[in-house]
Amino acid sequence: MPDRININNAPAKELTPLPGIAKNVAYNIANHRKRHGYFTHWEELLEVKEFPRQALPKIKARAALFPVEGLRDVGLGPRRIYEGDSRNPQRRSI
Repeated sequence: MPDRININNAPAKELTPLPGIAKNVAYNIANHRKRHGYFTHWEELLEVKEFPRQALPKIKARAALFPVEGLRDVGLGPRRIYEGDSRNPQRRSI
């Protein structure tokens, strides 16, 4: 089995192999992440438009909510706090 898919940095195209995640839901996840910040708890995925609630247990088995490199954990939930200059954040895609 391949490595777990990190929902916090996977592009929409990489989310579609997850159970119950159609192309439109994958784009909704990516857009929600961009607008509201990274996911820190599985239940936050339920806020995504058209997210298949019944598929969440299967998704948990095949995906992960790993922290994103370059972000500092300050206990504020999904807010994005970058190390260094906030006007020029250093973000990396894997």
